[in-house]
Amino acid sequence: MELDAKQKVLIAIYTEYQKDRPNMRCAITAENLGLPSDVFQIALEKLHNEGLVNDLIPLKGGSDGYVIYAPFSAKMSSSGIEYVEGKLNIAPRLSGEEKVKIVIVKATEWGWEQMKDIGSKVLAEIMKSQMGI
Repeated sequence: MELDAKQKVLIAIYTEYQKDRPNMRCAITAENLGLPSDVFQIALEKLHNEGLVNDLIPLKGGSDGYVIYAPFSAKMSSSGIEYVEGKLNIAPRLSGEEKVKIVIVKATEWGWEQMKDIGSKVLAEIMKSQMGI
């Protein structure tokens, strides 16, 4: 399956969102996702316009008429969660840990190294949280 930039950003936000304390500021960046900055910004704007993510912070007007968004406090909307879970065949009743494991498996199948790295970090943080560390 080939993912476009918008889907990659959405899946990354979904994955980080599974943690008890998501840190969108550090995890969701163009660099971490292997995307050019302008492509990343356009993807954020599309996700915002389509109602798949909430609470993006518009920082300032960008070049070419695009607003620059900061995903610092981004949250998945219910339709965004449904979209990702439908696309990846994830059962809504699963725990955050189980959901992230599925994302990692899918990223491996797609050859998307950046998402495997993000998913592994999220999974480690979820497990630490569960152990009270």
